[in-house]
Amino acid sequence: MSDAQRSYFDKVIFCFFALFIFSSTFSIAAAHLSLGIAAMLFAIWTAITRDIPFGPHLKWPCLFVALYFIWMALSALVGSTPLASLFILKEEWLFIAAVVGIGLFCVAEYRHRLVTALATGVALVSAYGIIQRFTGIHWFKPVPPLAAPDFGFLVCGNFSNSLTFGNYFGTASAFLLGFAVGGWKHLSRSLRWLCLAASILGIAATLLSYSRGAIIGLAVALIVLGVLAGRRYVIASVVTVIVLALTTYFIIPGLADRFQTVTSRDLGGVYEGSRVFIWKNSLKVIAEHPLFGVGQGNFKAAYTARLRPDIPDIRKHAHAHNDFLNIAAISGIPGALFFAGIWASVITSLRKAQRIAHFGRQDSYLSLGALLASVVFLVTSLSEATFADEEVRQLLMFVWAAGLWPLCRRRDETSTVAAQSS
Repeated sequence: MSDAQRSYFDKVIFCFFALFIFSSTFSIAAAHLSLGIAAMLFAIWTAITRDIPFGPHLKWPCLFVALYFIWMALSALVGSTPLASLFILKEEWLFIAAVVGIGLFCVAEYRHRLVTALATGVALVSAYGIIQRFTGIHWFKPVPPLAAPDFGFLVCGNFSNSLTFGNYFGTASAFLLGFAVGGWKHLSRSLRWLCLAASILGIAATLLSYSRGAIIGLAVALIVLGVLAGRRYVIASVVTVIVLALTTYFIIPGLADRFQTVTSRDLGGVYEGSRVFIWKNSLKVIAEHPLFGVGQGNFKAAYTARLRPDIPDIRKHAHAHNDFLNIAAISGIPGALFFAGIWASVITSLRKAQRIAHFGRQDSYLSLGALLASVVFLVTSLSEATFADEEVRQLLMFVWAAGLWPLCRRRDETSTVAAQSS
């Protein structure tokens, strides 16, 4: 393949991947189609050039992803519905987004363009969501969004529910905020203001979605940002969170009431739709199937078997409303440990990549944004099976790619930087 052909092929992959992350803000169908084409072309490109965009510093995330997938497949095979469970595992293909993303982020001319694609989508759909709050407009959907407890509607954008919207836009807003703040001196004026504006709009839309996990995650991410920026910024970040909380309390009183009412109900453990009630019964499923779990697609039946016979269908949940419990229930405790290993290794790697920025490596602030976004996603995972939500998970794969690419340099180059930072 000539240099001209390689450059053209590379640009086509970038276009489809940029379309993937842009369309992920409003359409899972368009996002998956674009990602599928980008992944297919990337596989062909990799086979021809034999240029694999990974280095030794990503061995632990790669190892845990491999172990996680193998154990998920094994648990499916020993379960009661092996063929159906294996078919459901097709959702794990979203890991490919991280692979393709890392390959593209390693090309300098694509990094800011990919972030621009995400920021543009977040800004446009967030603005649409804010309008939706007051008008109830819901393009391409037969019914309006759910009514908010105080006035207007719960913002859900073009997604099916406000929870998914909040988790997606909370995660995306944290990424764009970290990227803009961390790279303020290096970014062009237009890009830094676009990312900052998109982040602010995204945070506002997340608040109007009333998604508690995403809102708490954003507060935690702001404090983490202060901690990473240095001791003198910690107090400023805490004060910012307090001011935003008080402002939200007076501007959106229904949100505060919802936090208090729903959280008290969730922690009570008596209400059959509460998180504590769901977690207790999920733990029973795990206790009965500790090694291999019940297999993909079988959680609902196993969970329902532990409820009263006449319980409404709405209380027969398909997941454990906690990523770690959910993985443990469908693939056993080993599967949950491998899943935890993915998170631990990725967070550690993101922190390592983020520290590179202190030694003059431009664009490593992408890792700062990825770290903050991961914090939001992880917080939402404690009360919701966010990893099983494809709309939000595909964003996480993009975010991880954006944050991990600095570790894909040559071994001697990265080792020198790591030695300087230690």
